[in-house]
Amino acid sequence: MSQLLTSGTVLLFAASLSAQATFTQLTPATSPSPRAGAVAVTDGAVLYSFGGKPTSTTEANDLWVFDGTSWLDITPTTGPLPPTRDWYAATYDTGRGRFVLFGGRSTAAGGDLGDTWEFDGAQWTQLTPAVAPSARRWPQMAYDPQAGACILFGGQASGTFSNETWSWDGTAWTLLSPANAPSARGRGRMSYDPTRGEILYFGGKDTAAGAKNDTWIWSAGNWQQVVTAHAPTGGRFAYGMTYDLLRDRHVLFGGTVSGPTLGDCWEFDGFDWTQRSGGPAGRTGPTFAFVPGLGQTFLFGGFSAVQLGDTWSYQTATFPAAVTYGTGCTGPGGSLTLTPTTQAWTGEVFQTVAGNFGPTSLALEVWGYGQVAVPLAAVLPIAGVGCNLLTTLDVFVGPGLPAAGQWTSSLPIPNDPAAAGATLLQQVAELQFDLGGNWTGLFTTNGVSMTIGMR
Repeated sequence: MSQLLTSGTVLLFAASLSAQATFTQLTPATSPSPRAGAVAVTDGAVLYSFGGKPTSTTEANDLWVFDGTSWLDITPTTGPLPPTRDWYAATYDTGRGRFVLFGGRSTAAGGDLGDTWEFDGAQWTQLTPAVAPSARRWPQMAYDPQAGACILFGGQASGTFSNETWSWDGTAWTLLSPANAPSARGRGRMSYDPTRGEILYFGGKDTAAGAKNDTWIWSAGNWQQVVTAHAPTGGRFAYGMTYDLLRDRHVLFGGTVSGPTLGDCWEFDGFDWTQRSGGPAGRTGPTFAFVPGLGQTFLFGGFSAVQLGDTWSYQTATFPAAVTYGTGCTGPGGSLTLTPTTQAWTGEVFQTVAGNFGPTSLALEVWGYGQVAVPLAAVLPIAGVGCNLLTTLDVFVGPGLPAAGQWTSSLPIPNDPAAAGATLLQQVAELQFDLGGNWTGLFTTNGVSMTIGMR
């Protein structure tokens, strides 16, 4: 620790370069054949990918699952299968435990499709609701837990783009009438953000303006455009996009504006887009999804002059951690506690809250690199019974005045890869005094061990 700030924070390092997650190529023993235009969905444990376009003139209808190590063909050998297709809409209905698929394009079937299928983990079933969206390619779909329904937007049929929004509840399709909506388009992507309870749609393509670069959010039954300071260069369509739950970011990779395929990676944090560096070769139409149970985003295939069949993972190498240890002792306001309220990411602020301070007290923070267990009553007569020092005395912060019996600590962490992986220990002490200004007691919280991660 190099500097003590009067605001009650500790600056660990000088700010430097932006930290970021990275792509890593995987080498599974088996894989689907090279292809583009397939959509990845996840049940939270594994990734599913159906069909896609293995050649310039054919589509597939096989079903594969990826567990982070191996691809496995789980195409049912009995019962019906959806016709071959690519550029369909798909999502996983977590409420009902179903892989839901709609529409797409099929050379074998003669063009655009308007059928609805569900996979229950063993068999495909075609649903035949009385009302459904028209046949179309390039629609997008994501499951909205708040509505308990799959939300479908846009697409193209017979050369005409759509800006319709539909919902599917497992029984019926319903055409919705939101007050606002993106313009008619297709070939964008949708990804659901469970942290904020909303669906993101970016870009896409329309016949009038080509690649779009606007950002839209679906929430509470309506679309709202988010005006951002930055956006993927030139707009984008036919890319891959997913929401990384661990890092709280929508991740976008590849696609095209016009001409060559792109290989850049962008992330949306709910407010703005940031470009990241490095990654696989440029491509359109990759399979791309974050799997919460595996803690990683996976990319497969896509198209760049030829169909591709490579598998990649995308994730940070260092995650944050914040755990409590030891116990606090009892002061005039009760048993003192110290609780982390945020995670320690580079470039962000790590916060803790100490509680149960007495009415006439000050707070003193102690930060250190080593864990100890020193009974304070043996060296400080005013220390309460059972009050222990739990971290080495490397830096003091304060004293400060608690508010409503609480003391909030804020530690700004520099946006520096050198900080990632560092572990720091914190403890807060309550200094009790009387109305004459005399120190009458010292009491301590439990400790918090914090490890810095990088997004």
